[in-house]
Amino acid sequence: MTRRRKEIPLLEEIRPDQLYRTTLSPAIFNLGWQACANAVKAGKLPRPFPLTPGSRYQAWTGQQILDHRERMRILAEEKAAADAARPPQSQPAGFKKRVKKVKLRRPSAA
Repeated sequence: MTRRRKEIPLLEEIRPDQLYRTTLSPAIFNLGWQACANAVKAGKLPRPFPLTPGSRYQAWTGQQILDHRERMRILAEEKAAADAARPPQSQPAGFKKRVKKVKLRRPSAA
């Protein structure tokens, strides 16, 4: 049986000087907890820091989140510009000719 999902409320505007715990990752990055942990390990998300030296809780600063969002916005704009500049591809010749479908029949008894 799967566990119940916790309702994570949407956040208001991200403030650079505020701390955001990693438990808010579904609201911040639109990723689940495990996907967020995997993205941090892969280097796709900023690395959170522990709240105290021996703490198991981690957090991001608002500035880290805002910087990440800015990098993703720039990346999306570059990708959109590259897609717009790419010429349309022609269809391969093998797809252009029509092939008549043959209906399969059972083998005769003879």
